[in-house]
Amino acid sequence: MGPEIQGIIDAVARHPAAICNTRYDVLATDPAYRNLFGVPEMAGTGMRNVLWTLFTVAEEACPVVHRTQELPIMVATLRGAHGRHTGEPARESFVERLSATGPYFAELWRGENVAPPGPRVKTFRHWVATDETRMTSVSLSVNGLPECWIVACTPADEKASEQVAALLRHREA
Repeated sequence: MGPEIQGIIDAVARHPAAICNTRYDVLATDPAYRNLFGVPEMAGTGMRNVLWTLFTVAEEACPVVHRTQELPIMVATLRGAHGRHTGEPARESFVERLSATGPYFAELWRGENVAPPGPRVKTFRHWVATDETRMTSVSLSVNGLPECWIVACTPADEKASEQVAALLRHREA
């Protein structure tokens, strides 16, 4: 990934943004994304992978509030990309390891649902904030980085905008 792509991510620093691949590995982030989601440590999991974090942290530590709504869509998106990588050791190993972490991912994976990435309003929680934050998440393809996308999160309402600003101020303090 070149500096021009990181430059785009840095330019939206007031709002969480990241570059992810189709396996949900986090390749680059801006400060707002790192603050909201705990990158690089990804909330103590030791992996820079969104799905790994969401499926392995305790529910109260998970940044996604409505897990039973959001996680099936994310697994379906992973499965949609996985078809192009069937048999690749790194992909197969990732699915096997994630399936072994608990029954929920394994159940969703066996469901064989497929979905493309797309815009969604998601509700997040942060370890500092007491209120939930509604963000619109949009995934944009990146030319020159096959099977990667920019995930940009913008506040869904004025309250969310104030919360994101407060989280950024807290990080700077």
